[in-house]
Amino acid sequence: MRGALFLRVHATGLDATPGQLVAVVVLGLGLQIALAMARSGWSGSFVPDALPRALVYVPLLLLAAWLIGARAGRAALLAVPVLFCAISLVYDLLFELFDQTAEREWLGPAFDYETGWKLLYAVWLAAVLLGTARLAGGGRLRRMYAMAVMGLTVALPLWHLPSGSLWIAQEPEKAAARDAFAVSREEVFYAQPALLESAMSRIESNRPGVTDLYFVGAATYAAEDVFMKELHVIAQLFRDRFDTAQRMLLLVNNPSTAGSEPVATATSIERVLQRVGELMDPEEDVLFLYLTSHGSSDHKLSVEFWPLQLNDVDPRMLRQMLDRAGIKWRVIAISACYSGGFIEALEDEHTLVLTAAEASSQSFGCGAESDFTYFGRAYFDQALRTSPSFTVAFEQARKEIARREQAEALTPSNPQMFVGARVQDKLEDLYRGLQNRPTLMQVESQPAHGPVRECAGC
Repeated sequence: MRGALFLRVHATGLDATPGQLVAVVVLGLGLQIALAMARSGWSGSFVPDALPRALVYVPLLLLAAWLIGARAGRAALLAVPVLFCAISLVYDLLFELFDQTAEREWLGPAFDYETGWKLLYAVWLAAVLLGTARLAGGGRLRRMYAMAVMGLTVALPLWHLPSGSLWIAQEPEKAAARDAFAVSREEVFYAQPALLESAMSRIESNRPGVTDLYFVGAATYAAEDVFMKELHVIAQLFRDRFDTAQRMLLLVNNPSTAGSEPVATATSIERVLQRVGELMDPEEDVLFLYLTSHGSSDHKLSVEFWPLQLNDVDPRMLRQMLDRAGIKWRVIAISACYSGGFIEALEDEHTLVLTAAEASSQSFGCGAESDFTYFGRAYFDQALRTSPSFTVAFEQARKEIARREQAEALTPSNPQMFVGARVQDKLEDLYRGLQNRPTLMQVESQPAHGPVRECAGC
């Protein structure tokens, strides 16, 4: 507590022993697990694979202590690691309190929580470095040397190492059905190329003289079912109302579909677009591409299916995929936080872009309990079931989303739409063609009702 509060500590007054070091390390590990359980739910499982990351600081601390002890004497050899662990116990609790404050927006939506977190990290680091300098003792050079060693040997590597939770929560009734290793099992892993090729082989070629709509959907985040659920409902909507039954393909990252549907990766998305581009008439047909996942503030769409190491999709990459596929007429809808950041790279006169949020805002509706994101519910499951127009449905959905976010005191996501100069005329051709086909566009499917949580989708 003295170290955490920047009060003076002395190596001569600290009788550090190996047993004490082991005790504070074990206590710190237990605290991390307890906080993760409290945060994620008591029904879950311990993640032994996260232990190396959780304990990586121990050998780094011992190296730092050895380097500092070479100048400061043997008293610092154990005192420095014990002090570091003891201070970190206090700040682990403060970090957890801050995270809960940020999650619940107790300081208001305008508060810059990212900057606040960095400031708290800086306070923790200052306490560690100051305490290390005081334990090293001696003159100014020795103290500065001790601080530099602690910063470069321990603090800097910890800042850059990825975080990992020691506890993964799971709903008890779904725990048995969800296979966290599904995609890495040998039979599933080797079946994926055939699944993708089979799905692509079922896409039919364009019909001369008919403006066909092709639908490609990708749910790219495996850890939450909401993205898979909404994509499956949307796919049925497009079969019913937009005549895409023979001209659609879904890519899904989810343990429950790993052996039955091709997974969504940057590579599989590009290959599907390439195949669709070969089958479409570039002057006649239209592609509707739907991507749903988490998004980041640097405008990347998360592509995740643990334990695979997959590349995220950014705006420039997506534009290049579409251009290389030779697809001219495009409707691109992206449901993710900060998805408005994709618009600038995708703009052209033949393209309609719809996003769940502006470039600087989060969208909402993710979570294990949800069937739809807020954008997916308002646009696809409500507005597009009755409106024949992608743009008119978007305006309806935007109003519904704003109403819902205001009622729930959420920071506005502000969904965005870009309409290319020539794409609206092409879409009118598509709508007219669909109106003339029996049973299409007149179908008003029932919305897929289900709970939607109020957590951010980033």
